[in-house]
Amino acid sequence: MTAPATTDQFRAWMTERDAHYAAANAAGATETQASNATDGLVARENELIQTPAETLAGNYFRCLAVVKLSADGHSIDDDAAPAIEAEADAFRAEQLALQAAFDEALAEYRRVRAISDAMPLGAEGEDAAVDAFCIAMDHLIEEVRTPNLAAVVVKINLAEARAEGFCGWFEDHRKAIMEDLDYLAATAFAA
Repeated sequence: MTAPATTDQFRAWMTERDAHYAAANAAGATETQASNATDGLVARENELIQTPAETLAGNYFRCLAVVKLSADGHSIDDDAAPAIEAEADAFRAEQLALQAAFDEALAEYRRVRAISDAMPLGAEGEDAAVDAFCIAMDHLIEEVRTPNLAAVVVKINLAEARAEGFCGWFEDHRKAIMEDLDYLAATAFAA
């Protein structure tokens, strides 16, 4: 078993876990039935807690499951807790790094765009200034991963502005924004 990597997998895991829990506490269940259901519940929870996720999204959902289990009064053993905490820290660190990279690229685009916008039409260096802000815009849209949906909106607005006067978006812009949306959907971290 691997940790759930999508919202649907996480919900399915929670449904299976809840079914074991209900069976273990069902009125009229024999001691053997309750014991078997409890064993199934504990085994399923332990598998999830002890199995490292293969993806960043999996780590996110694994940590979410641990929070749910803790809220239900289950304890996490001392061996698993540091690994789970490290995964949560890694997930958060990656999100912060993505945000920092996006903010830096956006600031650079705005800086070179302001220089271009301040130049009078026909001024010496105007073409180079326009090229510089287009390069910075393309870099931001195509090469910098978006950390959240607000950043995708920024990219969409820039792609729209860049495509003005053309017959639609540039293919590289469309592809990069779709990859960003796929990434956010996979991590379920689109807030």
